[in-house]
Formats: sequence, structure tokens, C-alpha cells
Amino acid sequence: MTTANKPNPSANLSPEEILAASNDMEPVAGVVDVDIPISTLWECFTHANWWTRWNSCFFWAFNRNLILGQQLIWVFQPIRWWFLYKMPAIAKIVEVEPQRKVTWEVTVMPGFYARHTYHMEDLGDGRTRFGSWEKATGWSFRLMKWFWIPHFVFVKNHSLEGAKNLEAIYRQQGALDKQTISHKNYIPFWISLVLAIVLLTERIIGDWFFTSICVKYL
Repeated sequence: MTTANKPNPSANLSPEEILAASNDMEPVAGVVDVDIPISTLWECFTHANWWTRWNSCFFWAFNRNLILGQQLIWVFQPIRWWFLYKMPAIAKIVEVEPQRKVTWEVTVMPGFYARHTYHMEDLGDGRTRFGSWEKATGWSFRLMKWFWIPHFVFVKNHSLEGAKNLEAIYRQQGALDKQTISHKNYIPFWISLVLAIVLLTERIIGDWFFTSICVKYL
């Protein structure tokens, strides 16, 4: 049998099965225990548009709820504050098990398949174990692995820190809702964006003036 005619062992596997068998990376995973009842933490977590209030890896999220089969749309913060980018993302929600886990898969980029799971475990006595698990595979992932692995670690770390932020709020306020979790302040971002546009415009006008007027008469 020639190489061209050899069967591809992964041809009949689902993307999830290919990911599970992949050696492209070890899953980026971690957990943290918080003094929040699982019902309270789950209710708060499922409001994706609240994520920016407590999880600093997110800049913005569109969805009000996590619904199986829907598209999840959000924007990441940069992995370093001085990196000048915001990264939009879209994924399909493929698992929703109340008070247990939510999983979405990313397939929009060619040669890239990833799954991210947030999971919870009831520890009893009003305590919950909150965790993050993420893994990716594919040729474009391998090309950009130097970026994606630090990004996954960034998301995991800030998510676990965010759960501890919620714990502090719950201890102080006794609830996790719109009133107790502060809104994200977007004013500094918009001020910075306007200033950047003004400076860029001034630079363009200055260059045009120099090349069109000054050089002509000097």
C-alpha cells in the first residue's frame, strides 16, 4: 500500500477526540477553593456580560447567559498591560451542566481547534471548587504556540484570581449580583483611544504639512 493510499487514523475521529489524543500541548488547568455556595457562584458565573466586573482577563462580553448551542462573543485583554491590543473571540457553547461545568469550542481560525471548560465542585458547608481547563491543537496553533500558551495561562490565572475577588465580595456583601459587583469602568480606555487618535492625526497632519509646504518652499 502506498503512502497516498494509507488510511488516516484520525479521519473518523471527532475534533474533540483529536484534541484529547493530541500532544501539541498539555492542558492549562488550575483550581481554587472559595467560600461561596455553588448555587450563588454558578448564578453569577452564567451571566457572561458580568465577567469583566470580576475577571480581569476579559475586556468585554456580549452574552447575558450561557445557553447550550449559542455563540459566545467576547473580547480579551492583552496578556501584558503595555501590549496595545484587544483580542476579539467567538466560540460555540457545547456543554452546559448546571452547577458543574460550561465548555465552549473555538473553530473559527483555520488549523485551530480549542476547548475551554470552567468547572465547579460543591465542597459542602458553602464552599466551592472553581476551575479552568483549556487545550488546543492544529497546525496554526502550533505555528503560534509561543503566543497561545502564555495566553491560556493568563486566562487561567486571572480567572482563578477573579473567583477569589468574588469570594471577597460575597464575604462583605453576602450576595453576588448587579448591585454588589461593580461595573467595569471603560472611561480610561475611551480617553486613551481618543488621545491616541488625536496624536496620530496630529502626526499625519504634521508630516503632510512638512512634505507639502515646508519642503516645497525651503
